[in-house]
Amino acid sequence: MASITLKDIAFVNNTATNETLSYPVSGIVLSKMTRFWILLIFEVPSLFCCVLLLYYLCFDRIQRNALNNHVIIAILIFNFFLLIIDIPNYLTLFRLHYVWPSTPINCYIWLVVDIAGYYGLGILMAWASIERHILVFHHQWLNTLKKRIFIHYIPLAAIILYLSIFYTILIFFVPCDHTLNYAAYTCGGACAYEIAALSMYDGFVNGDIPCFVTTIFNILLVIRVIKQKQRLHQHVQWRKHRRMIIQLLACAGLFIVFNLPLVCIYVAQAFGVPYGATGQFEYFVYFLAYFIMLWMPFVCLGSSPEILSKIKRIMKPQRINTTITPH
Repeated sequence: MASITLKDIAFVNNTATNETLSYPVSGIVLSKMTRFWILLIFEVPSLFCCVLLLYYLCFDRIQRNALNNHVIIAILIFNFFLLIIDIPNYLTLFRLHYVWPSTPINCYIWLVVDIAGYYGLGILMAWASIERHILVFHHQWLNTLKKRIFIHYIPLAAIILYLSIFYTILIFFVPCDHTLNYAAYTCGGACAYEIAALSMYDGFVNGDIPCFVTTIFNILLVIRVIKQKQRLHQHVQWRKHRRMIIQLLACAGLFIVFNLPLVCIYVAQAFGVPYGATGQFEYFVYFLAYFIMLWMPFVCLGSSPEILSKIKRIMKPQRINTTITPH
């Protein structure tokens, strides 16, 4: 996963040095079967939780109309495709040691979802971190439809359009020799990463910058909330904004914890540190990156008490009151 570009770069490096291409399946501290069952155990409930959240956020009018939920819906949609395409293919590679079905269409779908999906999560998280400042401290910027279109809807649509266009060109239209390897992660990755400038751009702009933006803007959000609460004459309506702030901090915290180590490794490699220099730790970090998508639905649900209470009411067994009356 954030392994994404890093794994693709590693694939290119391994190819250049005639090393084995099986590093996604071997070389991590945990055994293959241990990793397989860990991913599988979390995959099923995570997918169920993701679908349930998307249902409530999309079909409940109040939740659907809330501006702060729109970027969360986009994040969950990206997460959904990662859960149904990326992880199942990864688990199949664990179990069979080759990609199944071994067809070009499966490889290309996996590759697109793997790269665009993961980096899409990062870019959307960065935008959510910026937008929360607007929703909490500058809500007057969104008090008209025209302002909402330019400040809220267009940036979100532009992010999705950018991801679609950039990765379509990267994977399908960059002239390079793309040989599929059905025994490797994402069938060998995108051959476009053989172009150093393109690889650096994707890793830095789509990977590193969103992670740093998410980190910085969430720290600033906490500082601004604390300062505003201390100033009675500029008091933030804490009860009104508390839920959206907690939701963002929870989701961003999950993303930062599991993605920042990968970003640090990528930056180190960009400055000349050889791939694999950190040994087993590097492979282990690659594996841990999957917990971003596996735990994201649970974090979103846990930080949405109104949806959680609805689910509890539905799943709670109904008591049947029977009264005996004399004839």
